[in-house]
Amino acid sequence: MSSFFASLKDFGAFLGSEFWSALVGAIVGGVIAFLIQRQAQKAARREREDDRKMEAKSHAYSLLFKVLSIHATFAHIKSHVDESLELGQRENISMISSVLLPIANIPTPIQFAPAEMAMLLSLKDDDTFNLLLSLDRIHNSIIPVWSIYDAKRAAIPTKGDNHAFDKTQGKGEFDVKQGSHLEASIYEVEMLATELAQRAKLDFEEADQAMKKLVPLLNDRLKLDIKVSDK
Repeated sequence: MSSFFASLKDFGAFLGSEFWSALVGAIVGGVIAFLIQRQAQKAARREREDDRKMEAKSHAYSLLFKVLSIHATFAHIKSHVDESLELGQRENISMISSVLLPIANIPTPIQFAPAEMAMLLSLKDDDTFNLLLSLDRIHNSIIPVWSIYDAKRAAIPTKGDNHAFDKTQGKGEFDVKQGSHLEASIYEVEMLATELAQRAKLDFEEADQAMKKLVPLLNDRLKLDIKVSDK
């Protein structure tokens, strides 16, 4: 055994101190390069994570603005319908279409982007996701109904006979023959008005619930610090 160690000693002496210095330098250099590379990889991962967070926040704000717009539209429609129904009750008018005026400014369609919904899905809140899943389609589907209601309601007076209008009260009357096409048109418009009145309440409640779930979720998961007033 002693001869073996002696051989190693002689072999080390044969290689010389320069070899060992170079070997130690290579090892140290390799360790340093490894540490630098690992640090660079960690920095790259942090940068990618920061980019993902920024992208998620961007999609969150975009989605929130759309939900707020939908909520505002439904709030406006509900207020319009409520005021019309209250007028009908005060004036003892049973037909909703007689008091429910068309909306002056029809809102434009809103579409949730796939990236926005993917961001919401990644937050793993099924209740909120399900509430928003079809909210934009509900919003967009009600817009043409109001336009149809406006056109059909405006066409009714032109089909009647013996018109009389009281400008002091803003009321008009005309004759309607029983069983006529005009009576059928009035019935159709009344059904549309009834549907719009019912949808106004339901759509607002759904949008309101969606917004009240979305804002706390974004604040909690993405640290957005959003504050939305009920006013």
